[in-house]
Amino acid sequence: MVKRRTPKATAAAQAEPTPEQIEAFAAGVDGGAGSPNKKAKPPDATAIRDYKAIRVPFNEYEYQQLVQGAALSGRSKLNFMRHAMLVMAKELQAGKGKK
Repeated sequence: MVKRRTPKATAAAQAEPTPEQIEAFAAGVDGGAGSPNKKAKPPDATAIRDYKAIRVPFNEYEYQQLVQGAALSGRSKLNFMRHAMLVMAKELQAGKGKK
């Protein structure tokens, strides 16, 4: 036999939320600036690399250029790509203010 459970009376005794509380909840759900739980902090440049991973397919020419560039720079292939990405991003950000 199934035992039916009845909800406690506490649900009926709850007060109606104020419009400010409703807006704060909606902003938090949307990830808006009014979210009290999220503190905006910049990403750590020295953090461990477990945030995202991507697979990058290369053709033969691109891969050979990667191997040669890594060998000439004394870096691993992955570190060479990371370094090139960071240098290029820095150059583009610096050039953004010139226009």
